Amino acid sequence: MAKNKNTKVLTKKQLAHRRVKTTFLSFERRRNLEGIVFSIPWLIGLVWFLFIPLFMSVKMSFYNVNGQDLWCNTGLSTWVGFDNYVEVIKDPEAGQVVLNSFMSALYQVPVIVAFALFVAVLLKQKFPGRVYFRVIFFIPVILSGVIMSYLFSDNVGNISVFGQIVANNQFLSGFGGIASQIGHIMWRSSVEILIFLAALQSVPDILYEVVDLDGATAWESFWHITLPYVSPFVILNCIYALVDSFVDSTNPVMSLLNGMDKYGERAALSWLYMLMTLIVILIFILFTRRWLR
Repeated sequence: MAKNKNTKVLTKKQLAHRRVKTTFLSFERRRNLEGIVFSIPWLIGLVWFLFIPLFMSVKMSFYNVNGQDLWCNTGLSTWVGFDNYVEVIKDPEAGQVVLNSFMSALYQVPVIVAFALFVAVLLKQKFPGRVYFRVIFFIPVILSGVIMSYLFSDNVGNISVFGQIVANNQFLSGFGGIASQIGHIMWRSSVEILIFLAALQSVPDILYEVVDLDGATAWESFWHITLPYVSPFVILNCIYALVDSFVDSTNPVMSLLNGMDKYGERAALSWLYMLMTLIVILIFILFTRRWLR
């Protein structure tokens, strides 16, 4: 009897083993295949719209490019080596524009990040219509792109009422570079606000309850509880704001690139600008890495 029972168990195991073997694709393999299929359009777009243009840009920076030979492979374009980079470095206008771009980011980034943190702290509080205010600050994320580039190129971001206030106020006139672009700064801080909102949700509420029992004020709880917890996100938003500032459509370097006639010098300037941007970001990370621990 026991022998027959063991035989039935072995037979079931063998059948199950055969059934697994005869299956064309297992569940795990099917899931992996589905992921690959869904990733193929993204990979094609990544190669076509990112890697190929990057390769063309690097190649063009070493050529005197003819407009009919953008691939630099028909003989119409001539190899010039690093001459394009030398010409860009020698150009005083390009150097001044790049310097102005970095100096502009130097004061815009802290203002944007501080404003984003201030708004995120307010939006975390419970008040009537909080959801609608969050949607309002999320709208720039939806509309950002080519449309906003055209709007800001027509000075839509520089709201005239702020310019009039600055012009009529002696104290604010010293901060005209910031105050006259309040609309632009508010618009560019939308992603940072969302990041700070997500960071504030991770702060344990019990910590605020403890400091409230100890008699701490809202200002003290912000400095001793909120800010230490969100400090890594402050650094993240600073990096994001830096990159966003360097590639913004209103950046003078972008205007200079669009106005250059020689494709080779344009490509050389773009790569030099990118390298300087990476160096600035790496220096910033080195100086702030202790806050990431």
